[in-house]
Amino acid sequence: MGGVTGFPVIYMGQGFSPKGDKERFVLPADIRKIVAEASDNINEMLVARHEEWPCLFACGTSYRNQLAEEIRVKHAADVAAGRPSTRARDALVFGNLTRVAFDNSGRFILPAHMRAQATITDGLYIHGTMDYFTLWSPEVLMAMAGDEWIGPKASCESYLAAAGGRARK
Repeated sequence: MGGVTGFPVIYMGQGFSPKGDKERFVLPADIRKIVAEASDNINEMLVARHEEWPCLFACGTSYRNQLAEEIRVKHAADVAAGRPSTRARDALVFGNLTRVAFDNSGRFILPAHMRAQATITDGLYIHGTMDYFTLWSPEVLMAMAGDEWIGPKASCESYLAAAGGRARK
């Protein structure tokens, strides 16, 4: 599915935001632009707990149609192959998508119930992962094991060092 441009939405890049005044975080400008384009130029994103990792994922609102279609297609394939369907579980996860608005500067308030699901407290590491981007507690990300986490962890450490080694301003 594409954004307003008709091209597929691809989230790349990283960023870090300490929790600021009024419990707000800030999206990096490059990701903010992609989210707005993927949300019909409305400053809104969808956020939910990631299915596999202990973080949140976020995307533009146009991605909800793609996610719904993926659930339907997977269900049909499971039924056709005689496999147990995970449609109910997948639909339950889909139903957890939460709309989160952001202002023109990218400031947004991540609801407390969303922060709690990913152990996000004073800082937020943002990592593009193609169809969506992930929102991490830096401490949780640093505990991830496996070579695939070397790059994200190094990026997060770099952002933390630039922020003075602290999640908070």
